[in-house]
Amino acid sequence: MTVPVPPDSSPQSAEEPAATDPWAPLTPGQGETAAPASVTAPAPAPAGAPGVPPAPGAAPAPGVPYWPPYPMPMPAPQPRNGLGIAALVLGIVGVVLGLVVILFWLSWLPALLAVVFGAIGLGYARKGTATNRGMALAGVILGVTGLLVSVGAGVFVVSRVQAVNEERRAEADAARARSEAATKAAQERAAQEKQRIDAELKRIEAEKEKAAAEERARHLSFGQTYTYGDGLKVTTAAPEPYSPLLTVYQPPKDATIVQLRITVVNTGSQELPLNGSGLPTVRDAKGALLFSLSDGSDKLKLITGSLAPGQEATGVYAYALPNGTDRISVEFTYGLLLQRKTVAWTGPIG
Repeated sequence: MTVPVPPDSSPQSAEEPAATDPWAPLTPGQGETAAPASVTAPAPAPAGAPGVPPAPGAAPAPGVPYWPPYPMPMPAPQPRNGLGIAALVLGIVGVVLGLVVILFWLSWLPALLAVVFGAIGLGYARKGTATNRGMALAGVILGVTGLLVSVGAGVFVVSRVQAVNEERRAEADAARARSEAATKAAQERAAQEKQRIDAELKRIEAEKEKAAAEERARHLSFGQTYTYGDGLKVTTAAPEPYSPLLTVYQPPKDATIVQLRITVVNTGSQELPLNGSGLPTVRDAKGALLFSLSDGSDKLKLITGSLAPGQEATGVYAYALPNGTDRISVEFTYGLLLQRKTVAWTGPIG
């Protein structure tokens, strides 16, 4: 700053008026009212200290330059950058949490705070009270991004959950359909198996009935006829008393001698062998086996050989019954191997 040069201090004549010096100090009464007598003026500053302004209200010392005091500069206010920094940090946190799928539901809060704090920080920057407008703007952008990421993650999770639920429902429906189909198939198989078992039981029962009927058919009374499957018809007459020749056979004492007559006829179309069927089996009422008698006469005959279609043969047999026997059974067996069948006639003796 340029310091003004004081005017020349050489004396002037009284006749000449002194030139007006703008830098000369004011004298009492010049331009201002004299101070009251009761007010004591402060002592002027020493003349040898140029540049020191006089005390307020005091007249400057003669010959000392004066200039008005200038205001002292105030310290600059500190910038309000905290909200912008907070917005940036919260925006970063919101974006990071939003990218972690399992934590997306936490990201909306820091992202929202980042938008709010960033908007306030931008307002401070527009007013000039903050110097980090870039941070505040970045915080707003990151906050909005975090909110979008959070919403997107939420939509993705919800859609994924719905898709998983749909898949599970579809799998459950398919499993239920398979179970129902399997149950229906099992029921059908069970019904078929039941029908098969019922049919088998009916068949067995029919076979039993047939066997029982066959058994009943093969248990006859004397004089009845039985016909085998190949056409052989057999008839056993009721026992008759018989007197054997004493010269050949001596019957037991008190025994009853009876004669049995069995007649066979071939009613089929093929020749029928009678081997093994010539001698019947006779039992008493207690099931004891009786043996045939032979007296050497031509009255007793065995059934042997074979029968041509339409041919007939008769066997005559004699048996000695123990005393007191009043009922006997006669069994006639015919057939080959597994086809052999026995027919029995039961009844009282004549």
